[in-house]
Formats: sequence, structure tokens, C-alpha cells
Amino acid sequence: MGKLGILFFTGPYQSQACETVCKIANAALDKGHEVRIFCYMDAVNAVLQNQKKIEGVYNIEEGFKQILDKGAIVRLCNLCLLVRGTTQNCISRECGDIKRAGTPDLAKIIELTDKLIAVC
Repeated sequence: MGKLGILFFTGPYQSQACETVCKIANAALDKGHEVRIFCYMDAVNAVLQNQKKIEGVYNIEEGFKQILDKGAIVRLCNLCLLVRGTTQNCISRECGDIKRAGTPDLAKIIELTDKLIAVC
């Protein structure tokens, strides 16, 4: 099967970008594709723990946990986390393959994937 890379920029609850990333990743994973996501800039806030569940609003934390459970690989820009003060509040590693990373990891994702999409 194919390998999809997603370079993701947008923070949660600003637009439907986070929901779109989760839904694209879910669809690809359900079809047997490998998915690697690099969260950059405000997108690192999409994986914060304890997001409040509001009826009628897509919960981004749950969306990311679902794709991690299905085998997605998620990398979080370490510098982006540091400057936002959110390094301790991210979804835990127990939820799947999620790690702090740097731009060399983004280069690796680009190298390993067949297609790369950017979600801004």
C-alpha cells in the first residue's frame, strides 16, 4: 500500500483543518496505507490532553488518539512545543507512535512517503 505524509500547520478549533487531517488520515489508514504526520507551528496544540468535549464539536484530541490507535506515526515539532509551553501537556506515548521531533524528522517523513500534503 501507499505511504501518505501530512505536514500540518493549523491549531485546533480555528478552522476545520484539524478535523480534515484526522479524517484524511483515518480514510488512508482504513484502506491500509501508512500515515505519517508532522505537526508544526500551532498544529502542536492539536495533540494537547484533556480537551473539553462539547456536543456538536469535533474533539481533536479524540481524533488524534483514534488515528494513533490505527497506526499513524505523529511527530511534534519540539521547538514549537517549547515556545508555546506545551511540552508537558501532550497526548502520551501510550496512545501510539507520537514523539517530539525536529526538522530532520520532517525530512525523513518526506523521504519515506509517496505523497505529501500540507494542511494550513
